[in-house]
Amino acid sequence: MEMDRRRSSHMCEPGSPTWITPLPKRAADAVIRAKLTEYRRMCQKRDRLILEAKKAGLSEVSIADLTGHSRNTVRSVLKAHGIS
Repeated sequence: MEMDRRRSSHMCEPGSPTWITPLPKRAADAVIRAKLTEYRRMCQKRDRLILEAKKAGLSEVSIADLTGHSRNTVRSVLKAHGIS
């Protein structure tokens, strides 16, 4: 019984719900466009890192394990850049 009380004291207590007012259509559109643009930049960085890793001699499996991407994603990036 004592252990149960100690465990529950370490658990996060749920707070009151936070309600967010939806953004107006134009603002929401701008936010989504900015997020998608940032995602594209992130993917470009990802592709460069995968290419660097392959050129450094890492296998597709190693690259997938280290990046957390699937082997299919790694293969797709390499294929898109003419490396198989």
